[in-house]
Amino acid sequence: MQIKAGDTGNQMIHSNVHAPEKAGEQGRHKAAKQQRKTAIFAGDLPIHKDAITLRRQQAQKKAMKMIQDAWNGDRKIDQSIEEYGALSEEQRKELKLNKDKMAECDARKENLRESYGVEKDSQEQKDLELLERQHYPNLGSGEFTEEERERLKELESEPLTEYQQRCLEMEGDKSVFNDRARHAESRIKAYDNAVRSIKQERLKHHEMLDAQENADKVMEQASKDIQGLIVGEAKDHVDEVQEEQREEAKEKAEEKEEQEEKIELRQEQKELMEARIEAVREESHEAQEAQRRQEKDAREEAELLGDMADAGLNVAGANDAVKAEIKDMLNKLKLVEADIKGIEVDEEV
Repeated sequence: MQIKAGDTGNQMIHSNVHAPEKAGEQGRHKAAKQQRKTAIFAGDLPIHKDAITLRRQQAQKKAMKMIQDAWNGDRKIDQSIEEYGALSEEQRKELKLNKDKMAECDARKENLRESYGVEKDSQEQKDLELLERQHYPNLGSGEFTEEERERLKELESEPLTEYQQRCLEMEGDKSVFNDRARHAESRIKAYDNAVRSIKQERLKHHEMLDAQENADKVMEQASKDIQGLIVGEAKDHVDEVQEEQREEAKEKAEEKEEQEEKIELRQEQKELMEARIEAVREESHEAQEAQRRQEKDAREEAELLGDMADAGLNVAGANDAVKAEIKDMLNKLKLVEADIKGIEVDEEV
């Protein structure tokens, strides 16, 4: 009897042999994957970019508002300086205009004096100058002496000359221009003082510099907040990775245990199959031995029957026990054919 092992069994044994190698490759692949996971890159983190963008935009908006407010305030200061400067310039023009008018009055008076032929050191001219000082003290003539006061009393009873009357009228115009010039000078001084005070105050506060420093602080704080977000995300990511690694390690252990159980089961199946194959082989060998013995017994029996027939023994109808006994006797006595001729064996013996 011939026993052939099927291809399925060979394939199963072959798979069992290479299973550890495949498991090793898978383990190395997973280990490499886990090793890559331990390296954390900010670009790979699942950071909420909208939150970071919003925080940065809020900081930029706040910083820009600080700078814008400071710039607006500084611009208002510049505008105030410009406005005061423009007003001062207008008053300078007004001052110059009135100074020119006063000079024109002096020139007209001088022309009038020459046209009337009045000498500069004449009494008429001296009386005119004294009367001008009396009527228009805003021209800054100063205090009168005792002699000048006496002369003014005398002039009260004397009529004015045509020249003196016309010059006094011109001096009245000059007085008006002089008042306007003085007012312009006063305004110029006020405007210039205002500009000077504004500039001095600006030097004390440094709004733009302070605003820039505050804006830098806002952006720096925003950067710290964003870094805090990134660190928090990184921590959460590390926790997730560690949890995944623990889960993967648990799954790997379960897979390993399951694989070992499968390998053990297949080994048991292999051993059982080998035992069955060996048992079948032994049964086949025993069957062959039995068959050979039967064939040998059959040959021996045929030979015995032939020998007994040749010897004239009638064993027809003899049972197996009788035949066996006769055979044993022949073997023991090693009788020859001539010695047993004529012997008859009764069936009942």
